[in-house]
Amino acid sequence: MHVELLMAPAEGEKIFLRAAVDSIPKVAEIVCGFSPEDQSGALDAAERRFVKAARDYGCTEISARFRVSAIMRLLRRQVKARQTSEAELRALLQKLTEPN
Repeated sequence: MHVELLMAPAEGEKIFLRAAVDSIPKVAEIVCGFSPEDQSGALDAAERRFVKAARDYGCTEISARFRVSAIMRLLRRQVKARQTSEAELRALLQKLTEPN
């Protein structure tokens, strides 16, 4: 098990990783489109889809979980950054539209 984590990824895994990382901005946009109450479920669904895709690209179950865990950390960071940016923009808009 530990040997597998230290080995360089196979070609299919590299393709999966590139595609998954490239998809993070779009997936984050989709997740942010859900209500705050539903975003956790959307992230869970995204994680399941990433694991399935990793398996489809030839990752073992352990490798898929390991790699998807890293992808999900990046995705959660991007979702949080988008939420923060949106909140800051709403606050700025409110400030700009308040009567003096």
